[in-house]
Amino acid sequence: MAEKTKKELYRLYMSELVTAMICGILMYLLTDSTDQPLDLRLLLPGAILIFIILQSAGYWYYRHYQVDHPGSADEWIMPLFSVLKKFDQFLFFLYPLFCLYLIITEPENLLVTMNIFGLILYLFSIIEYINYYYFSVQLANLKDKSPSEMSIELARYEKKNQK
Repeated sequence: MAEKTKKELYRLYMSELVTAMICGILMYLLTDSTDQPLDLRLLLPGAILIFIILQSAGYWYYRHYQVDHPGSADEWIMPLFSVLKKFDQFLFFLYPLFCLYLIITEPENLLVTMNIFGLILYLFSIIEYINYYYFSVQLANLKDKSPSEMSIELARYEKKNQK
């Protein structure tokens, strides 16, 4: 049983690492294929998405590590994810500010390719954030909104530390 769990956790964190790498490669290829420079219109939302995916990879690695070393690193992992959750909210605030800046300074370039793809990446990063920190976003369970494993652990940590 533990071996199957360990294999599944390994698969989860490795797939998140590969996803982060593929996102970076696709961002580069998009700028290369459109002959446009890699600018903040794509880089900022792409970096937010990759950062959130890497947080998920770190969480699944932590869970994988816990199988062989139960109780180790408990005292600093959940506080770290609690801080990262708040930091992600700050990052989500930056992109709309940047878009507002672009609307004011360059209104003629509002609907360029990089802005549209940047907005798509921004929406994906919000979905990933909700998926990791609140509830599992899957088509099969959208109606019941079952909490994600990370949200359960963070809630347990925050409840324990409110005392």
